Parts: sequence; C-alpha cells; structure tokens
Amino acid sequence: MREILQSKRGSSPIFTAIIVLVFSLIISTVMYIAYVEIQTTVIRNAMKTGLANLAYTISEDTYTALRESDFEEYAAKLTGESSYRTKLENTYKADVLNSVELDSYEYTVDAISLDFTLDGMKIRYTCTCDVTFYVRLFGINMPATAKSVRIEGSHTAKYG
Repeated sequence: MREILQSKRGSSPIFTAIIVLVFSLIISTVMYIAYVEIQTTVIRNAMKTGLANLAYTISEDTYTALRESDFEEYAAKLTGESSYRTKLENTYKADVLNSVELDSYEYTVDAISLDFTLDGMKIRYTCTCDVTFYVRLFGINMPATAKSVRIEGSHTAKYG
C-alpha cells in the first residue's frame, strides 16, 4: 500500500480520492454523533426545567395537603389515575414544549411520561421520553438512532 501511495504513476489520484472520501465519512460520522449528544442534552435540559416547575407545584400542593391533614388522599391522587395527575402531566408536557420543539425534521420526542412513587413522606417523580433522530438521505428522512431520556427528582413532604 505504501508503494502505491508513494508511486508517481497515474493511479495515485484515485487512491488519494478514496482516502479523502474515507476521512470525510469518518469526520461526518463523528460530527453527527456529537450533534445527537448535544440535541439530547438540550432535550434533557428542557425536561429538567419542566420538572423544576412541576416540583414547585407538587410541593405547594403537598404543603396544603399536610396542613389540611389529608396527605394520604393527596398521595393516592398523585400515584393513581386521577384528573389531578392528568393535569400535572399536561402541564409538564406544555412546559417541555415551551422549551424545545417536540417534532422537527431532525428528531421527534415521543412517549413523554411521568411516574410518581412514595417512599414514606418522600415523593419521587421520574420523567422519561424517547427521542428518535433522523438523517436525510436522497430527500427522505430516515431514522438514524433512538435515545431514551430519563430525569428524576424528589422532595420530602414537610409541614411547619
């Protein structure tokens, strides 16, 4: 191979073109991987912002429930299927949507879900979503990779 590359004959430009093409493909792949990581971080940060707003709402409602001494009823509404939980999920999705596009020609964010669990007086919330990234080939968007994003938070219910 070394002899062919050092040769001054007419076939040398073909191998040079192949080497340049291979290096450009490698650089393009590395740049796309970096782009996917950056976009995933942007989506994760939008989810964190939505989670911070959600945590504020939940902590206010928890404080009210503790003050009125019906924390168990509030916990049941939070962990079970209820209109209150649906309202929280819709508020969270709207907050995320205000921070980042959920559907573009480069990626789509699907299956945004919230899960609430209780551990004594500690309320844990987990937000997950799936992000599918697309690459445009010959005028057609084709799925290139999919990533799952997961954000967790918690607070301890206290009164007084």
